[in-house]
Amino acid sequence: QSIGYGFVNYVRQDDAERAINQLNGLRLQNKTIKVSYARPSSKAIKGANLYVSGLPKSMTQQDLESMFRAYGSIITSRILCDNITGLSKGVGFIRFDQRIEAERAIQKLNGTIPDGAQEPITVKFANNPSNNNKAVPPLAAYLSLLTRRYGGPIHHPAGRFRYIPLSPLT
Repeated sequence: QSIGYGFVNYVRQDDAERAINQLNGLRLQNKTIKVSYARPSSKAIKGANLYVSGLPKSMTQQDLESMFRAYGSIITSRILCDNITGLSKGVGFIRFDQRIEAERAIQKLNGTIPDGAQEPITVKFANNPSNNNKAVPPLAAYLSLLTRRYGGPIHHPAGRFRYIPLSPLT
């Protein structure tokens, strides 16, 4: 399953520049790809991704960027859309170059009402997916495990001894 990004190492810098010039902004299926130089990891750039909710359904990605541009250098932006209708879900993401820029945007924009909206927007740091597997699972996860183990259907154990001619020997 795709995680939505990848890295390519080029031997020659001019090959990397050609890839950026020819492929950045290209539409593949229903997505626009971004091709750029990778940024080195540092504390200053970690945690610079913002989650924005309560956006007007009419807001475009360009509108979103122009609302946030005053607070720093935007690396990427995205408005989530319904897969079937293509309409905005009223939720977006903004990734700044530096965490300090993201903090500034939260301070200035969280709770404000953008043009075309009736309700204030929420601007906060996006959840980091890599931290999700370190979190302690909620009690419901343990309870569902128990009900599956002891309360579910009983399966005949004969399937464990089935002969499968192409299976590797263990």
